[in-house]
Amino acid sequence: MSDSGGNGTDEKVVIEQRLLKIDEIFIYRIPPMRSADGHRAEDWNLATPLATCSLIVARRDNDLCINIMAERPKPGAPAGATETYQYAQSNVQIDNSNPGHKIEHWVNPVVDSSRYFAVRIKDSKTGREAFIGVGFRERTDATNFRMSIEDYINSLKREEKATALREKFEQSLSLGDQSSGESGDANLEKLPFPKSSLSLKEGEKIHININSNGANPANKHSPKVKKRIVGMIGFKKPPPPPDATPASDDSGDLGSTANNTASDVDWGDFEG
Repeated sequence: MSDSGGNGTDEKVVIEQRLLKIDEIFIYRIPPMRSADGHRAEDWNLATPLATCSLIVARRDNDLCINIMAERPKPGAPAGATETYQYAQSNVQIDNSNPGHKIEHWVNPVVDSSRYFAVRIKDSKTGREAFIGVGFRERTDATNFRMSIEDYINSLKREEKATALREKFEQSLSLGDQSSGESGDANLEKLPFPKSSLSLKEGEKIHININSNGANPANKHSPKVKKRIVGMIGFKKPPPPPDATPASDDSGDLGSTANNTASDVDWGDFEG
C-alpha cells in the first residue's frame, strides 16, 4: 500500500484474521500464586466476578491478540443504549527460538479446572502488566479458546518451516547457477528435495512377456476357467412351488419332507 501523500513511502499492510469470538466470559481479580504448581480457580471468589465481557481472539501478522470487550452506557444516547469498548488486551508474541516468549508467558490454565485461565494483560498507556482470571460458562467455549491458541502456534511453526525450506532451495539454485560441470553436479546434491533414480540396481531384472502367436491373451485362461466350473459342486434344485406336480416319486418325497420340516419349525424360538 502506498502513501496517499505521494512521498513514495510504503505503508505496511497489516492482515488480521479472527479466530474465535465468545459472547460471554467472566473476569476475576486473582491473588498471587500460593505455590509453584500454578493458579487455582478456587482462590478467585468465582461467585462474584469482576466483570462480564466478551472475547475476541484474532491474529495480526505474527501476533495473537486476545481482546476482552465490555459494554457501557453510551453518552448522549437514549436510556438503555450501550457501546462496546476494549476492557483489556493481551498481545501474544511467540518466538519459538526464545524460551521466554512461549505461550505460558501470556496464558496459563489453572490446575483445578478446565474452564478458567490466567491471562497476562498490558496497559497500553502505562505499559504495566498483570494477570487476570478469565472464566467460561461452557466447557466447549474453553476448549475452543485453547484450540484457537494451538492453531496459532502450529501455523507459526508451519510458516517458519516453509520459510526455511524456501531459503534453502533458493540458495541451492543460486549455487547451481554460479557453477558448471562437475562442481554443478556436486551442488545439485544440496537440494532439499530427494532425487529420483529410474536406473536398475545391481541384480535387478526386467521380465517382458511378448505374445508371438498374436492370439488373445485372455484365451489362455479360458480352459482353466472351464475346468474350474466343471469341478464345482452343483447346487441342489430349488423346491417346487406349492401347486406344482412332482416329476417323480423321489422328488415328491423330497417335497413332502421339506414341507413337514418347515411346519415343525417353531419360529418363535428363532434367535438371530
